[in-house]
Formats: sequence, C-alpha cells, structure tokens
Amino acid sequence: TISNNIANVNTEGYTRQAVSLSSNQPRELGGSFIGTGARFDQVKRLYDAFIESNLRNSNSDLKSQEPLLSYVNRLIDVMGDQSIGLTSAMNQFFKSAGDLATDPASTIQRNGFLQSADGMASRFRELNGQLQTLDTETRQAIDTDVGQINAYTQQLALLNKQLSKNGSAERQPAELLDQRDLLLQKLSGLAAIKTSFSTNGQVLVTLGDTNSQGFLVKDDF
Repeated sequence: TISNNIANVNTEGYTRQAVSLSSNQPRELGGSFIGTGARFDQVKRLYDAFIESNLRNSNSDLKSQEPLLSYVNRLIDVMGDQSIGLTSAMNQFFKSAGDLATDPASTIQRNGFLQSADGMASRFRELNGQLQTLDTETRQAIDTDVGQINAYTQQLALLNKQLSKNGSAERQPAELLDQRDLLLQKLSGLAAIKTSFSTNGQVLVTLGDTNSQGFLVKDDF
C-alpha cells in the first residue's frame, strides 16, 4: 500500500490509501486471555466526504463567476477604449453640431460636422464588430463547456454501471471511486451541480440546488 501511494503521488485524482487491521480473537491460556495479533481487514481510501463536497461547491462558485467577470471586463474595455468606444466620437459629434448651430452658413463648420458624423458612424461599426467577436467567442466557449459536460456525465454514467456490481461502497475498487470523485470535481468546474450518493457509491448529479430536477447523471439507487 505504501509503495502504491508513492507510485501514484502525481496521479491526478488519486486518494491516498491505508491498510485497515482488525485484532484477532484472543486465546484463553491458564485462565487468562492472550492476544493473538492482528489480521488484514481491507485497504481503505483516506477520504472525507464533507471536505470533498465543500471543495466541489467552492469550485462551482468560483468557476461560475470567472467567465462572467472575464467577458464583462472585456466589454468594459471595449466600451471604454478611446480608439473604439463611443465617448470621444460622440463628444466630437455634439461639439461639431454646436459649432454648426452657431454658424449654419459656414462651409468649414458644415464639413467638420459631416466628418464628425462619419467618425461616429465608423465608431459604431467598429464597436459592432468587437461585440460580434465577443458574442462569437462566448458562444464557442459555451459549446466547448457543454461538450465537456456531456463527456464527463457519460463517463460518470459508465462508472455508475460498474459500481452497481457491488452493494457497498467499502467493497468498491478504490480506483473507481477516485475516478468518480475526479470527474465530479471537473464537472463542478463547469457547472453548479448537486450530488447524492447511494450506499454502494453510485452518484446522482443534478444542476442547481435540487435533486429532483435537472438530472445530468441518474441511476436507480
């Protein structure tokens, strides 16, 4: 078990294991009972369900905010950019309009007003292009995340089938449980999920805060 822990120290999702021992029945000798040592019971995962659940929830909270902050900041940068944003172009447009209003007959003022109007229209076109690019990137990122979510949920469904072969989580291969928890951790980085586990380690996964709708992974417990 120690050598297995050392060999998997860099394995993603691996949970350290420990040997569980049980004491043997004592033997009666001369009116007293003498211990007869210990026996191997099982190899257990050093796993804390409470910590793992909190980690998934925190991961979901963090990851759900990252795209929003990223795209909002980019939108703010586009709108506030002096070379693309509307503020400077609109200021120049209204200034030219005011100058023209004071001297409508001036050819110079009229040309200046037309130039500022063309400049503002150009800014609108540039801004539209930037927003379309941002929209395209957002949709592509969503499509990528949906593809990953589908892949992870399919893998979890297959793991549930394998876990269904045993009636107790303690009898499940540690590697299967490690894979399950790693997939749940990755899934929680893409969507806010809620999980519940059966006695044999099978997992039910839903979107949001309820276990009664929005099923991603479902099995009969």
